Amino acid sequence: MAVIKNKIVRSNLILCEGEDAFYFIIEYLACLEKEDKSFYNFQAMPFNGNESLPQFLKVLPQLPGYDIVKSITIIRDAEKDHIAAKQSVCSALKNHGFSVPSQTNEIVQDGTRKIAFVLFPALSENTVNGTLEDLYVKNLVESPEELIKNIDIFINGLKEKGHNIPRPHKSRLYTYFAVTDKFTSLKLAEAAQAGAFQFDCSEMNSLKKLLKDIIK
Repeated sequence: MAVIKNKIVRSNLILCEGEDAFYFIIEYLACLEKEDKSFYNFQAMPFNGNESLPQFLKVLPQLPGYDIVKSITIIRDAEKDHIAAKQSVCSALKNHGFSVPSQTNEIVQDGTRKIAFVLFPALSENTVNGTLEDLYVKNLVESPEELIKNIDIFINGLKEKGHNIPRPHKSRLYTYFAVTDKFTSLKLAEAAQAGAFQFDCSEMNSLKKLLKDIIK
């Protein structure tokens, strides 16, 4: 699938927080297209971080091709406070003149367009704290529960000894990659493409249902 960041070429947009989520969703859409060609009408576009979403929504209507847009779906991490994350997305939509869903995975009409948003890692109405990496660890193909437990013990031990672990969600996943000597040099989407991640899981199926409802 071609990677296009600054031009709208398909009618259903998925706005992704950060490069990892952007390429991960591109890989997921490629998988969906294999089973249903209608998913071809979705296009992922990245915004650089949660604080950048308001500015991105401000300039979005000015991008080439905006006139063909039929839907906008925002996807970002819930991080440490899923309630605050929801409020942040809703505020960004409201402040830039878009209709605002009352909750995640709800589709609202905004003139001729549909609007929705979802949060990693749950990707459902039942939001929880966490990130894309948390979703990834939960749905690794090899299901290495015991190894992940030991990695958590290691990371928590470092914290107790005063080491700063600013991104523990990334540390867990990439420690797993390093310890197993699999996918170590790959980005998340590349590792998914190489078979690390199980796309047929409840979270991704919840996202698939939302996307199918959008293009009904």
